[in-house]
Amino acid sequence: MLSERGAEVTIVERNELGSGASRGNAGFMCTTLLEPLAAPGAVRSALTSLNDPTRALRVHARALPGMVGWGMHFARSATQKRYVAGRVALAKLNLRHTEALNLLGTLGTDITLGPELVVPFKDPALAEHYLSTLAPMADYGVELPQGLLDGDEMRRIVPALADTIRAGYVVKGDHSVDPRVFVDSMISAVRSRKITVIEHARVTSVGRSDRRINSLTTTKGTLTFDEVILAAGAGSRPLGKLFDLRIAVVPGQGYNVGLPVSQALTHPVIFEEAHAVATPFADRIRLGGTMEFDGLEPRFDQRRVDAILASMRQFINLEFDAHFDTWSGSRPMSPDGLPLMGRPRQYDNVVIAAGHGMFGLSLTPTSALALTELVLDGRSSIDLADFDPDRFRIRNLVASAR
Repeated sequence: MLSERGAEVTIVERNELGSGASRGNAGFMCTTLLEPLAAPGAVRSALTSLNDPTRALRVHARALPGMVGWGMHFARSATQKRYVAGRVALAKLNLRHTEALNLLGTLGTDITLGPELVVPFKDPALAEHYLSTLAPMADYGVELPQGLLDGDEMRRIVPALADTIRAGYVVKGDHSVDPRVFVDSMISAVRSRKITVIEHARVTSVGRSDRRINSLTTTKGTLTFDEVILAAGAGSRPLGKLFDLRIAVVPGQGYNVGLPVSQALTHPVIFEEAHAVATPFADRIRLGGTMEFDGLEPRFDQRRVDAILASMRQFINLEFDAHFDTWSGSRPMSPDGLPLMGRPRQYDNVVIAAGHGMFGLSLTPTSALALTELVLDGRSSIDLADFDPDRFRIRNLVASAR
């Protein structure tokens, strides 16, 4: 969007464009089911996971020393009041989602949406509870489900659902995209424009002058510029250190595994009771889930994949024994589950875009629109107050992992 408005843009990528977690997510493009990870009960679940590797939210003991400050803020955020406020903040951020998504489409990004998202439950009371939590979103242009459906009605929509499913609902405003297609088309759009892309370039030092960053030295040379946007995903914290910025983001590892396609599953499905999802793509059904904190360099743990497969067998009938292509990738997690976006008070020409967590795909369009306006117009028409990148300013917020 910056380039389209006449800015001269250079992208510095430490690996290759699209090499992070973007291609590996569930592909949900949501405006309704957006929620912070810091929810009531999350702290207890995280502590329990220290001795239980199958928990959906898993914290490894070795990660704890590097998460002290982050964990303190997470605990403070995991209250009902702050959780609801976080949901509202995400809904407000995404008010212009359709407009921003269509704008990406005009620039060459494939924004083809799949069917509506389906949310089934074994427990009707729990289904009623989850549905009720969506009510505050109605004030922000979100199309809420029209009510609960019984198990048979759910199976008419998704025949693969098990007989244990007794209730659920359809979220008409939330859809899926194939994240591989979305990301690859965006990369193609970037390369088709007069945008300089420098790949396999690691930033090694930063040049400062008063309140401005005036140069970056990389393994492929030194760059000068007027503005710099830090958007390094799960690697935002170590990059921020070079700028003397404490960016409150830690890696949260997610997993997915492929299953053969099935005509009995054509809608994306989220199983709240299992904290897992199933998304149909042209060449596979992608099962995904879990949130794992394992330090700055998370290890792959097959038990996490096995746990996803085991939990999903209770909810849906698919060819689980034919699974293939296990994958894991790190998502940039902030303590309160909200992105960090805007200018840190320390600099006049730096913008931070980090901490989008599990909803990077859903929040990409409006985040891009908001930050383009901030850089080029001096202010954004989208209120970014809730996403202040300085809101976690304490010394040694996230200590180095040992």
